[in-house]
Amino acid sequence: EFMKVRLQDWTNSLSWDWVLSRQRVFATPIPVWECEKCGHAVCATEEMCYCDPTLDKAPVDKCPKCGGNLIGCTDVFDTWMDSSGSSLYNTFWGRDEELHKKLFPMSLRPQSHDIIRTWAFYSILRADQIENSIPWENIMIHGFIMAPDGTPMHSSIGNVIDPIPILQKYGADALRYYVTTCSLGMDTAFREKDVIRGSKICNKVYNIGQFASKFIHDVPETCDSLRLSDRWILSKYSKTVKEVTDSMEVYEFDKAMRVLEDFIWHELADNYIEMVKGRDDDAVRYTIYNVLLGSMKLLAPMMPHISEEVYQSHLKQIDGGKSIHLTCWPKPILIDEKAEQEGEKLAEVIAQIRAWKGEKKIPLNQEISMIEFVGKDLSFLESSVQDLKDTTKAKEVKVEAEAKLTEEVIAVKPVHSKLGPAYKGQAKAIVSGLAAMDVKTAAEQLSKGAITINADGEDLYVPAEFFQLEKALMLEGKSVETIQIGDVLVLIEQ
Repeated sequence: EFMKVRLQDWTNSLSWDWVLSRQRVFATPIPVWECEKCGHAVCATEEMCYCDPTLDKAPVDKCPKCGGNLIGCTDVFDTWMDSSGSSLYNTFWGRDEELHKKLFPMSLRPQSHDIIRTWAFYSILRADQIENSIPWENIMIHGFIMAPDGTPMHSSIGNVIDPIPILQKYGADALRYYVTTCSLGMDTAFREKDVIRGSKICNKVYNIGQFASKFIHDVPETCDSLRLSDRWILSKYSKTVKEVTDSMEVYEFDKAMRVLEDFIWHELADNYIEMVKGRDDDAVRYTIYNVLLGSMKLLAPMMPHISEEVYQSHLKQIDGGKSIHLTCWPKPILIDEKAEQEGEKLAEVIAQIRAWKGEKKIPLNQEISMIEFVGKDLSFLESSVQDLKDTTKAKEVKVEAEAKLTEEVIAVKPVHSKLGPAYKGQAKAIVSGLAAMDVKTAAEQLSKGAITINADGEDLYVPAEFFQLEKALMLEGKSVETIQIGDVLVLIEQ
């Protein structure tokens, strides 16, 4: 809208006619001869176009008004006089009237913001004069790629970034990713890290394709046995299709790229693929194939090479197309709000358990004995027990409405910083005596205020302040750790 305002302000500020002539050496000659006596102008005939009046003869020998000599015009056209005809030329005006009627006005004019008052304005003016119409239905105004410090690139300054080394280092799709993320109408400082991000996305997409290949066989056309995780990703995918399509329709490619990147990287790769690694059933084959195929179609206009690579390597044999760029634009498959809500919770539960493993320095693929989920209305977890086992590597998964937890003392430890100064030479004997005691007996004595310890044949009455209790939550006699995820309590037995 602010670009439209810029054009309107320029148009409303005009107070003079467009001077078409320029005094330059290189440009399109103005096909006019002027009488050196009376100044009468003689134009070239249509058959004479294109001609140079400084070299070619006029269509008549003498001035038709006074008979004077005709001198060829040495001025040339303003360059925008040529450029303003691009929409007419590209729609075959004056060459193929039937084709011109089909193509004019054009659907889109892409251009930069610096030539709104020239190329855009003069194109509108010329089309209006000739066709009584605007030359295109939509105009897309983009900005400049600036130097890293935000200043314009100029060879005279020496801050121009050569794109060829960037292409050779990271590939075309990585650079295309960066350009796609630049907002319309805004100048953007070049940042190599954004191209690197594009390269990482290429690698991620390639790896997704490699992983998905083992599922892309015997894919059913429809599937009635979808699990929660399948319905969740299909619904997220379907909303992504709609968001990306809506953004592309209004040329907001940066928004489309962000939405698609987030879906492919986080929802598909980080969450869904991790959930289904251990599966091989109709539902997962149907889901992965359709989501991957649709995602590559969405990605194709922006990152055409990696999307084509994945299509040719893993999808073409089923889809049957010659190229992903010749396939139809994808459509939503299903929208399931409940599955999305429950699927988000399932993904969060899995992510938190994996994060807990990371904090405890437990390898993600290392098995753990048992996980119990406690809470009300956890049917979404009950239906996803196998997915939970596969992703958390738990040997057993339970879902309960209430926790049968007890808190028990598992150790009584001396506080050395207090015990040494108070008991000096007897401190070591007290520690040894405590180690020989049953934990339960020691804890019961501490609950009464002190522990009686035999130290070198002498019973010492040691107050509770010199000891600390180490407690643990126990489930059916086994120690467990807890994670609170929203209203879900997770009990983990290593």
